[in-house]
Amino acid sequence: MASKEWQLTHEAAVRYEEILVANILGPFAKALVDWATIEESSTVIDVGCGTGAAARFAASKAGKVIGVDVNTEMLNVAQSLPEVDGAPIEWRRESAYDLSSADDSADVVLCAQTLQFLKEPVNALTEMRRVAKPGGAVYISLWTDIEQSPYFAALVRAVAHHISEDTAAGLGSAFNLTELDTILAHCASSGFEGPAASVAEITLLLPPLQEFVPKHIRATPMGIAYDAAEPATQQAIVDELVDKLAAYETSTGAAIPFRSHLVRAVK
Repeated sequence: MASKEWQLTHEAAVRYEEILVANILGPFAKALVDWATIEESSTVIDVGCGTGAAARFAASKAGKVIGVDVNTEMLNVAQSLPEVDGAPIEWRRESAYDLSSADDSADVVLCAQTLQFLKEPVNALTEMRRVAKPGGAVYISLWTDIEQSPYFAALVRAVAHHISEDTAAGLGSAFNLTELDTILAHCASSGFEGPAASVAEITLLLPPLQEFVPKHIRATPMGIAYDAAEPATQQAIVDELVDKLAAYETSTGAAIPFRSHLVRAVK
């Protein structure tokens, strides 16, 4: 399995939820849901739901929520988590290119930090538009340029330097689609008119980096190569991040800014 492919094992999916979602992806999933217009009667589909962060936030507002992902273990973890107050969530294993929902059936479609991993983003957006009701909207989040999220930038450089560029691609692939003009063009090519965009910048308080960095790497496809590296190499990666991000250090960890596009495309 190439390091840039996010088809995780069960253990890795658990780490993904406990480390990456809890500390980074969860707050941005909430930002996307908060930005979306979701009513008590809304049917919401979360495409590429992973372990279900955006779906769970949406459930507190919506009437019906469906979480969709191709990764069985991500869905298994999603189903194992405690139920949230609000709408029940139905979990489905299916592709973003071939949703089982009927035409014009969803008031809101969410796609949180997923589109950049898809080889055919326009086809995926076209499918999301198909299931959206007329007047319904697709809400997308995608990271801005990696240099605007200094933790990610430092981590990719450190892994590339101490292990390999190919291994670093496991995280770098999350930044495959960062140019807003390209994102909006994809929306237009999918049949949407006049998409709107905003930026969410959140300063996240991460645990001490000496502890967090190894856990984070092991929660991604980079973990296989990281665990195969010599202990000195592993520590060199951590030490480099601690040094590069020293300006963000706090008494309890590191307060680091992250930035993401938020895009709304109405059918």
